Amino acid sequence: MKKEWNVTDGAGNMHHITYKAGGFGGAKYIIDNDTYKCKSKNWFVMLADVQISMPGVDCNLVVIGNSVRLAVNGVYIDDNTPYEPVRNMPKWVTAMITVCGIIGLFGAGWIGLLLSIFVDMFSIKLCLKGKNGAAIGLFVGFLVLVGIWIAYQLLFLV
Repeated sequence: MKKEWNVTDGAGNMHHITYKAGGFGGAKYIIDNDTYKCKSKNWFVMLADVQISMPGVDCNLVVIGNSVRLAVNGVYIDDNTPYEPVRNMPKWVTAMITVCGIIGLFGAGWIGLLLSIFVDMFSIKLCLKGKNGAAIGLFVGFLVLVGIWIAYQLLFLV
């Protein structure tokens, strides 16, 4: 995936900003033919907020998963909404993603693993919006569902 923008600085000079999603070399952004690596803040999802300084213009390149946006002077270019810094994902979310994947796989097989992937995606999205209580509820609901499935298997299928 590749996204490109043209930004004019305070002196009237045009700057070309390009973001290229990772492959084996990892994600990178290019400013006027100067290449920089874009490091994620999380293992499971690409999460980056890079500040790009130009004379008279403050730019922020925001990457969340497959969504790439550029904010210039506090406003996103694509929809003119105000820029908000990307929140760091809490460490307990990473632990719960791992726990849900393992319990889903061993508790309900491949269907449980696939269900845990969907739960993980929605909980990451909720945590990045600051709705940690909803993410906890989603994790607990998944674990209860898998527990009910395991109890059903032990009581009626064995």
